[in-house]
Amino acid sequence: MRSGVAHGIARGWGAACILVLPTLLLGSCMTPPAETGATADFFAVIDATQDLAGGQWDVQDDPTSRGCVLPDGTEGETFSALRISAMPAVVLNSVAAAWEDYGYSVDRESIGPVNQLVATNSTSEVLIFRVSDRAMTLQGESECQPSE
Repeated sequence: MRSGVAHGIARGWGAACILVLPTLLLGSCMTPPAETGATADFFAVIDATQDLAGGQWDVQDDPTSRGCVLPDGTEGETFSALRISAMPAVVLNSVAAAWEDYGYSVDRESIGPVNQLVATNSTSEVLIFRVSDRAMTLQGESECQPSE
């Protein structure tokens, strides 16, 4: 049987794993992608959400694009964002409202001690904001757009 301290540490590590896993999946490059058109709009929403949540953030956006297929069957590209903060936020309602104002549909979920918002819009962009009592993560994937 675990002591209360051991149980709390184990629970904290579980929350940290849920929050840090996207870092492992998305990589940890520090140079932002070239921001033009739809990509600039996507990163503007990410930046505004980060400002709304407050705190200090570690920006780990991936500067390389990923391939995708546009509705007409041609190849395109999409970009990923990842921001991490050690300061927990209590702004889920504000973030959800802001995302809805930007035209996203927002779903709320809880995964153990982590609360998250998952938002999508008509261009298939995805935003995810996760909050625990120890950290926050903000990540997203831009819409598929023609390759330059």
